[in-house]
Amino acid sequence: MRYIQRSTAIILILSFITITSPVLGATETYDNIEIVQADGDNLRERSVKVVFDEKVMRVVSRSNGTVLKEWNYDTIKFAEYSYTKSPRWKTGLGLTAASIVFPLLWIVTIPIGFTKHRRHWVTIRTDDDFAVLKVGKGIRKVFIPAFETRTNVPIRALGDDK
Repeated sequence: MRYIQRSTAIILILSFITITSPVLGATETYDNIEIVQADGDNLRERSVKVVFDEKVMRVVSRSNGTVLKEWNYDTIKFAEYSYTKSPRWKTGLGLTAASIVFPLLWIVTIPIGFTKHRRHWVTIRTDDDFAVLKVGKGIRKVFIPAFETRTNVPIRALGDDK
């Protein structure tokens, strides 16, 4: 008798969770992304999160939650991935200045000043709109397949994506 009561309770709880929770996989959110937008003659980078809903992709501001861009998946026509390599001059210069006070920092300063870091870019286009996203290194390998799966638009890679 106790076994039947427990089984019934478990079935009721699972049914309640299934009915009240959203469909699994219906929404995915990706942080550590910035959108690049023109602001007069300058470019402005804003921290955003990309939300994949059932039929819509949204680019939402992280600071105030406003929706900056929103597209139905079937309106997205083209997407490409690229990256840029930039030297770490700012880090190297800062460490060089600090190494005047602490000479042992030269051991770190010289290698860092000559290394490069990559910035990863995803450009999304529709017939009448576009977005240039700077995607964080840690999530790009998850974000790109999620985008392709949701939108059925393959991302064309430019250059080497190591």
